[in-house]
Amino acid sequence: MKIDLPNISEQQQVVFEESTKAAIKTLKKNLEAPRLPPQTFVDESNYPNTHLLRKNEGWEAPHKDIVDAYFKQIQEHFPEYSSDRLLAPLLGVKSARRLREYKQGKYKAPYGLWRKLLKITGRAPQDVYEVLGFMG
Repeated sequence: MKIDLPNISEQQQVVFEESTKAAIKTLKKNLEAPRLPPQTFVDESNYPNTHLLRKNEGWEAPHKDIVDAYFKQIQEHFPEYSSDRLLAPLLGVKSARRLREYKQGKYKAPYGLWRKLLKITGRAPQDVYEVLGFMG
């Protein structure tokens, strides 16, 4: 018995196409996300908005009060993330303790984590990059 399989390059193309289709589906679904009221835990006008920028635009880590407010807002509206222990995996953090340390200001929230938070809360758009070519 002989089983013909596509070569690696063809397999990679199929994976790329299927991943792209899934991403498009997610982007369209994102447009239907519920519109929620702004957070009310802290007055954001008392803080700079540099935590909303991209790195190349002058991003600065958010103040601990902003971190706490944004985390609380997610936890308030989504019961599946109602504790730091439940929120940590969503943000790609291994422990709830680290989230608490960001909220306390012991450590600054890193750009990658913060940008992910902004994206999943609709405060920043998703990044989509143009493929210049498939380079085997």
